[in-house]
Amino acid sequence: MSEMNCPKGHGAMEEKKIEKTIPFKGIEVDIVEEVFVCPVCGLAAGTVQSAGKIQLAISEGYREQTGLLTSTQIKQLRKEKGMTQANLSLVTGFGLASIKRWETGAIQTQSADKTLRSHLMGEFQENNITGNRDFSIPRILLVLTAFQTALGRAILIENDKMLFAAKYLWYADMLAKKELGRSMTGATYAHLPWGPQLNNYRDLLDEIRNADISKAEDLSDSELSIINRIAKHFPEDHMAFDASHKEPAWLETNNGELILYSWAEKLNAKIN
Repeated sequence: MSEMNCPKGHGAMEEKKIEKTIPFKGIEVDIVEEVFVCPVCGLAAGTVQSAGKIQLAISEGYREQTGLLTSTQIKQLRKEKGMTQANLSLVTGFGLASIKRWETGAIQTQSADKTLRSHLMGEFQENNITGNRDFSIPRILLVLTAFQTALGRAILIENDKMLFAAKYLWYADMLAKKELGRSMTGATYAHLPWGPQLNNYRDLLDEIRNADISKAEDLSDSELSIINRIAKHFPEDHMAFDASHKEPAWLETNNGELILYSWAEKLNAKIN
């Protein structure tokens, strides 16, 4: 810390560390604050630099107490794996900006923390049923909404059973698994006569339409790029529908059989 004089004219102030308990996100976080204290009047004052350190200390303390990886741990584990921030962004599917924020104090969600731990701690266990992501109905709605923006038209239509919307969703999940290492929604898919479809889709339709999109994890820049590329490649519904019937994932599976995410490596459509 730099030097500081008492504003009341008592001369040089002394550097001290003070233990504090700060209420943050519903819990009490214990931190140590570095301040200047006047030995005469007891006035305590911090600096702009110390204010930044306090915010980081609160963030780190909160994450420690709630079982989340701290900024220091994320950075250390990443370097131990020989990974750059860009590498970590690629394998997890999170945006590079998110990785940088988490390593400098921003607090990740429980879901994001689980994914970070999977890639940074121990051996990663491939899940070809959900594409290495927990299933999220709000995220399905978020992805479909992003497609509607990219296409400039509605694809989630009342009483249409997602005949066409599911094809866009399937390509998004499969391409994300292929390029980013995990799907966008964690949805499972099945071989049906009209192409790849959400498994048990009849039970999910109302839940998807009524989902609280605010509970969905934000789409990363990489995920949005995939959605925009798919929309550009398949500007009309029938294009995605027809292409899905030519995919090995559908041609080489039986009616009712799950379409695993391992098929992502064999996508026929050249979506650039």
